Amino acid sequence: MKFMGDHPLRGQTELDAVCTILKLGTSPAAERAIPVPQLCAEHEVLRDEVYCQIIKQVTNNTSSKPDSCQKGWRLLYILAAYYKCSEVLRPFLLAFLQDASRHPELPFQGIAKACEQNLRKTLQFGGRSLFPSSMELRAMVAGRSAKRQLFLLPGGIEKHLKIKTCSVALDVIEELCCEMGLQHPEAFDEYILFVVTDRGQSVRPLTRREYVLDVAAETERRDASYTFWCRRVVWSQPLKFDNELYVTVHYNQVLPDYLKGLFTVLPPARPGEQHFPHVAKLAALQHRAKDRHHLPTAREVQDYVPPQLFRLLKAQSWLHMVTQHMQQAQALSAHQARAQFLELQQQRHRLAVHPGRQPERPQLPQQRDPRRWGAVRGGTGSWTEPGSTVRCDGPSPQRAGSPSLAPAGHRWHPPSLGPLGGVPGGTWATRLVVAPPPPFPSRNRWPSSR
Repeated sequence: MKFMGDHPLRGQTELDAVCTILKLGTSPAAERAIPVPQLCAEHEVLRDEVYCQIIKQVTNNTSSKPDSCQKGWRLLYILAAYYKCSEVLRPFLLAFLQDASRHPELPFQGIAKACEQNLRKTLQFGGRSLFPSSMELRAMVAGRSAKRQLFLLPGGIEKHLKIKTCSVALDVIEELCCEMGLQHPEAFDEYILFVVTDRGQSVRPLTRREYVLDVAAETERRDASYTFWCRRVVWSQPLKFDNELYVTVHYNQVLPDYLKGLFTVLPPARPGEQHFPHVAKLAALQHRAKDRHHLPTAREVQDYVPPQLFRLLKAQSWLHMVTQHMQQAQALSAHQARAQFLELQQQRHRLAVHPGRQPERPQLPQQRDPRRWGAVRGGTGSWTEPGSTVRCDGPSPQRAGSPSLAPAGHRWHPPSLGPLGGVPGGTWATRLVVAPPPPFPSRNRWPSSR
């Protein structure tokens, strides 16, 4: 009732009232040396009682405070993201939420549906385990519960996704896979989400059950320039070439390993002449994949051929062979060139069954010149009202050489991050649209209360 404004706060704030209920970590009151009782965190028997009390307050609410009922629903939304109810209460609580969300004419139909979604996620994945950051808590109390978060795909492709209070890593993988035209669960299993910190020196894979905002809050305390990456780590499903994003993502992931010679198996004797035209064709496709129409130079050709093969012939011989393939390559679009490159790799190295080597670490891109392009940043967006319709455009860290991420015999060489350092992991802003990039990396910002 304190949170809903129907009882005096007496020196506390709305945030303190929420902390009193959740109490998973340090509350604002704790910073002011005000003792805060620990309710739901330590006393499981009270969780059903808190659920029942909130339902009682939002049912036929006759408070003189105009936003009392709305605040009660917001508190229920927060509670449902963190704690399960008992098996005895579960059917009644779900029935209450379903009934409230079934009728569009009711004023709180949207947030009731969001509460039901939170509760089902909590029953499935266990609930949020970390106390929300002060920024997230203020946003939820104000009724804004979705964050625009940056996720990076191979090649530095940026995807800004709407992350809700109870979004887990599996939700992110499914959304990214759907954008790549993948619809089946067996395809989702081949991709993993990573959190990258310490300028690329620490990479930790996320389990599919981890809450994205829990990981973000925990990681941000140690490294504000963290990033989320998504990569394919299992290659049992055959490649497909009908989706441009899919082709680009896989091309960007396979190409660096090919250029390092990790897909090249040299026989004991010198490779025959029939092997070089294949490599030259791949070089021509790489040149066209960059959307270049001019003939490549000798220096460019050297960049397109694995070094252990390039040194077997003179530079002019390679240039001559690549030039011979350029006429055919120039008839292709950049997307078609990337698709054909992958198809040739799949045919020669059985990429879809077992690649030459599984990529062991996300490769961080070079930063762009902020004076020309604007700095790469975490994303723009806001916390939005639960249930509202919003248009979106868009265990310990593993160290270098970790055996769980790098196969035996392969070393991890951390890439350069460029002059700007790390990439911010997420940016809070006032609109759920992509804004023009700032001249320098932006810090996390919060919208003003509405």
